[in-house]
Amino acid sequence: MATEIKFKRSSTQNDVPATSDLALGEVAINTYHGRMYTEKNDGSAAISEIGSNPASFTINDAITFPTSDGTNGQVMKTNGSGTLSFGDVGGSGITIFKYTITSNTTAITGNDDDGASLSYTVGSEQVYLNGVKLVDAGTDYTATNTTTVTLAANAISGDVVEIVCVTAADLVQGYYTAGSFAATTANQVLSANAVANKAIKYVINATHASAGTHAAEVLLINDGSNAHFVQYGDIFSTASLFTLTSDISGGNMRLLVTPANTNTTIDTFQIRHS
Repeated sequence: MATEIKFKRSSTQNDVPATSDLALGEVAINTYHGRMYTEKNDGSAAISEIGSNPASFTINDAITFPTSDGTNGQVMKTNGSGTLSFGDVGGSGITIFKYTITSNTTAITGNDDDGASLSYTVGSEQVYLNGVKLVDAGTDYTATNTTTVTLAANAISGDVVEIVCVTAADLVQGYYTAGSFAATTANQVLSANAVANKAIKYVINATHASAGTHAAEVLLINDGSNAHFVQYGDIFSTASLFTLTSDISGGNMRLLVTPANTNTTIDTFQIRHS
């Protein structure tokens, strides 16, 4: 006679066993999702998911993936401490619009060959006709608004007009923090990064509704065991709004802040070096 072996199981959506439900090494199954669970113990008991349709996904107990998708065009990025998320791609600062002319015209505007609508900053554009750079200020073309370039002479059918638009590139995409500190508690975390980031340069800006503005630059380094920093370039409108310390905690190099006033907003831009 065949023997049927059944694991502990639940058919309830999102039901996960607790450590008290399983003995060490015992397996349980959620039949709603087809997920399996077991108890592990590395000095602290925990439930580990081993199914092929996981509710969450972590690699080597170090890299944690998001559980929902980003939006169109976003990429996956890390916070430097093992957590991945979706975010926007930093721009190159250059956009090129290409127009293949089908009838004589001096007005270059609207959607280009790729369906992108012309938009530029006056004075930060370059215009090319069949690969030849044109001179602005009315000599070869006029650019007086943000959506139309007017040529001094007709472009004819078959000509190709390219408009190169230069914008401000986001050089610190993903290396920005913004925090609001309600209390003046000492050594609150302003920034935490993996110790693999051996050196970080910060530009810090603090603002307070009545106490003004305080900006400074900071260099923060670590040797794997200790963190050290230097603060310089301090400038404030009324009085200093913060003091800083640093440490290493949980594998992260941290910059800590003690606000001088409640409800202080502090932003940082960072340049990181491995």
